Amino acid sequence: MKLYFRTAVLTAIIIFLFLISFVVGFTITIEKSKIKSKQQLKGKNITEIAYIKDSFSQRINEDTILVVRKYFKGCGHIIEEKSNISKEFVNMTKEDFKSLFSGWEIDAFNSKYVVISRTFEGYCSNHFIISIKDDRVAIFYSQPIDGDNLKLVTPISIDDLPEKEVEDLKKGIVVNSFEDAIKIVEDFGS
Repeated sequence: MKLYFRTAVLTAIIIFLFLISFVVGFTITIEKSKIKSKQQLKGKNITEIAYIKDSFSQRINEDTILVVRKYFKGCGHIIEEKSNISKEFVNMTKEDFKSLFSGWEIDAFNSKYVVISRTFEGYCSNHFIISIKDDRVAIFYSQPIDGDNLKLVTPISIDDLPEKEVEDLKKGIVVNSFEDAIKIVEDFGS
């Protein structure tokens, strides 16, 4: 019986010490996380603290930069434009802003940057299209400039061209620059 009593007391002491060490370890872990939180907040401005706590909805301010990204499927180019935010958008939340830009994806939204993007069919404005206008070879902008795509109508008549070249012109020949377009048009004329 003495052996049984000693074993029971020893087991109780071990369990008691285990519980004490668990409680002490748990308390130390909690206190360390509180210290880390205080260190994260030290030196931060109110906006950053609110962002860390995630209890403040981000708003656009007068220093926010607007980044507009346009992806063009035809050429695969991405055109990115950066500008200062318009005053009409100051103090807007993400939801307010999104309602004005339906069809656009909001990739980032905070007080420093608002990044929106959209995919477009066709080609970016860095390209030109050689085609036909009034039975003549013409060069067009790939994107309208002041509402018009026409850049130049040449004196070259499609009546003077082989059928294959006329078919290519009807489909539109896409080139990367105006200079490339002029070179191709000169080849049609010779």
